[in-house]
Amino acid sequence: MELLNGISTLLFFGFIVFSLQTGGFRDDESLNRQGLPLRRRSQGIFLLLVLLLLAPRFFRFPEIPGGLNQDGAMGAVDAKALADYGTDRFGTFLPAHFTAWGYGQMSVLLSYLTVPFIRVLGLNKMAMRLPMLLASLFGLWAVYGTVTGTHGKSTARLALLLTVINPWHFMQSRWALDCNLFPHMFLIGFCLMTDGLKRKRSLYYSMAFFALSMYCYGVSFYMVPFFLLTACMILLRGKKVTWHQVILCAAIYFGISWPIYGTMLINFMKWETVELPFVTMPFFPDSIRSADILFFSEHMGEQLIINLKALFRVVFWQGEDLLWNAVREFGTVYRCTMPFVLLGAVLVLGRAVSGSTEEKPERIIAARILAVYWIFALLAGIMINSVNVNRINIIFYAHIIFAAEGIAFTVKKWKVLVPVISSVFLIHYSCFCIQYFTGWAEEIDKAFYGDFVRALEYARECESDHYCITPDTQYTGARQVTEILTLFVFEVDARYYQGEISSREERIPYEQKFRYVNPLESGVLSENITYVIKSTDAGYFPKESFLITVFGDYAVVTEQGSNP
Repeated sequence: MELLNGISTLLFFGFIVFSLQTGGFRDDESLNRQGLPLRRRSQGIFLLLVLLLLAPRFFRFPEIPGGLNQDGAMGAVDAKALADYGTDRFGTFLPAHFTAWGYGQMSVLLSYLTVPFIRVLGLNKMAMRLPMLLASLFGLWAVYGTVTGTHGKSTARLALLLTVINPWHFMQSRWALDCNLFPHMFLIGFCLMTDGLKRKRSLYYSMAFFALSMYCYGVSFYMVPFFLLTACMILLRGKKVTWHQVILCAAIYFGISWPIYGTMLINFMKWETVELPFVTMPFFPDSIRSADILFFSEHMGEQLIINLKALFRVVFWQGEDLLWNAVREFGTVYRCTMPFVLLGAVLVLGRAVSGSTEEKPERIIAARILAVYWIFALLAGIMINSVNVNRINIIFYAHIIFAAEGIAFTVKKWKVLVPVISSVFLIHYSCFCIQYFTGWAEEIDKAFYGDFVRALEYARECESDHYCITPDTQYTGARQVTEILTLFVFEVDARYYQGEISSREERIPYEQKFRYVNPLESGVLSENITYVIKSTDAGYFPKESFLITVFGDYAVVTEQGSNP
């Protein structure tokens, strides 16, 4: 794969050099007459192509990725509590931000969107992961709408296809991480903003999505307000909005987002939690999230250098990242795509700075707003210490759009490249899908505690009075991940978890029913105990007295005759 990456990158770089020597860029609509691979006369054929390329996105969903990511499981557990009682699992009423791990908090929007799915489907993988898949599909629509406004329909179709086969977009759509909702909500807002250049009501709708993006990820605070302020100045200068419309947009944005701003202010000032009839803005006394921000680093100069290196490695070099963020050797937008990404960035920035009397004014303004989006995404990446893919996820939509413009520019100059470029991307996408569903699927199952989850599912069928469950999942002796996965698999009621006993639960308190300890620490609770242990601890249980069922690295131990 490394050889294919190298050859493809050099090949594409050569194509770009050739195209740059053959003249300037003409309007996008001429691409339909230049043989771009997307110049389908029939929209039906194009739609069929999109659906065929989308098909792998639904294959073995939601079973791959295997196991459960702890953050995704936590969001789903809190969503179940919201569905049942309107609180998180700790009992906080309609929180604007989740307590999550206590020392680290979590954004709420994905969990709120998950509530109706849990009400219908119950607490399971499908309900947990389906909202993100749907949000990603809306993101595809937003890509098409955005590029239509900035470049035209031909490049928009190309951008749509590039997004469908994009590794980052594919991977994040199949598991439920709260921060991965941020780029979709932002891009939908961006798409509506550019559409608002022609239809003002779309501008107002965009403010709602920009406001909702504040509930997706903390990085939004370092980007969205500054982006909106700069976009406002561009629109005012271009006479595309009036001050009356700006005030109305600001009212919509802050009318929706003020609770999360209030939460951040409360925690910055260390005020007490504020409870209102419709929302709670909590104070988190144990938060350590500020350590992730450049401005709060003890050695800002050194940290800035580290952040710049991390940004370059993750975003431009596409170096190896966390297993759940990128399939090894494929990167986020395919490494061979970077020449087109850089070319597209230059073209967009050039159009934004110089403009063109041959283009529609709306497209020039849209290009300027797109350039601002990219610049602030880069700055957000610099502000976050040692970014990885999910921390800088806001930038990848911009890179896909840039790649589409770069490819369109190149193909327009040399239409014989159409089958070559199409074939290279099809090969990359095919190789990616094969690796995703085979070797990577096996690796991610281990990383997402697949053996432990299967052991828990088996243990639940035992219907014991007590469960002793190893805390040695993510780290030795760390209970948090073990507990959140148990809450998910056992579908533990939020009020029962808080210590209440209801008629729907056994008359055994939660802390007595579930103990997160290793076998030697468990003591004697009763005769009806099920143990979920590391397989290496199975030797503590005599086989003549206990039934040991092994699930890879974990095992379930029950007394003889009590297995399900």
